[in-house]
Amino acid sequence: MVRLVTLGLALLSALAITTEACTYCQCEFSDSSHCCVYSDASIGELDCASICAKAHRTDGVSNSDGTAGTACNAGGKYECISAFTAQGRTPCYTE
Repeated sequence: MVRLVTLGLALLSALAITTEACTYCQCEFSDSSHCCVYSDASIGELDCASICAKAHRTDGVSNSDGTAGTACNAGGKYECISAFTAQGRTPCYTE
């Protein structure tokens, strides 16, 4: 029984570690709807929380503070998505 519990915890830990490795970050608005997608093949695994904390979508909006694009403004809220899911989504401006 103890071995099963140990094995279960090891599997959960491995799953938690692998889900943090994102190559496509879908930054979200505060209502959890899609804001923009960021990916950088030269980096590989991305720190989506810090990228999405200041993300702006490439929608042509000009802001009074000199930034371009609508800000996601969700405090870094994101989801890891696949390359397939990223197709056709609005990209984020590169920071």
